[in-house]
Amino acid sequence: MNNWTPYFREKCKPFFLTLTTLLFLSFFSLTSHAGPRPEVAERIIAYRGDQGIKIWTLRIGDRKAHEALVQIEDVDHDWNLLIQKMKITRVNDELRYSVTTGGKRHVVLILKQNNGELYLPNEPIAINLAYSDSLSQQGDAQNFLNHYLANKK
Repeated sequence: MNNWTPYFREKCKPFFLTLTTLLFLSFFSLTSHAGPRPEVAERIIAYRGDQGIKIWTLRIGDRKAHEALVQIEDVDHDWNLLIQKMKITRVNDELRYSVTTGGKRHVVLILKQNNGELYLPNEPIAINLAYSDSLSQQGDAQNFLNHYLANKK
């Protein structure tokens, strides 16, 4: 049996290399046809809240769609680090970011100029927010979109 092992390796090596290459190529061709990446804004807009909470927002899709990706960070809640697509509605001079869960619309963020409030489900009080230029500059819009798309699957 030991005499066959080197012979078998040498004769089958090209076959296994070809098979492995074909598998990789088919995998990458399937992932590349997943569809075009959605359009996003060039920069992330970030806010800081009470107790160190961070809110990251990024417009997704056409401006007329009024949608944004929102991530809440450093909060003791199920939504911590979850990136969600939210609908934006303008009410007077406020922007309201909302999600629909269980058939009900829940307003999560209310932003007015450089300040706002965060309303988490099942939490009794709102969390005050303020725009953060330093956090906004740290954000990478394309990387943020990558994380959203990867977790969406």
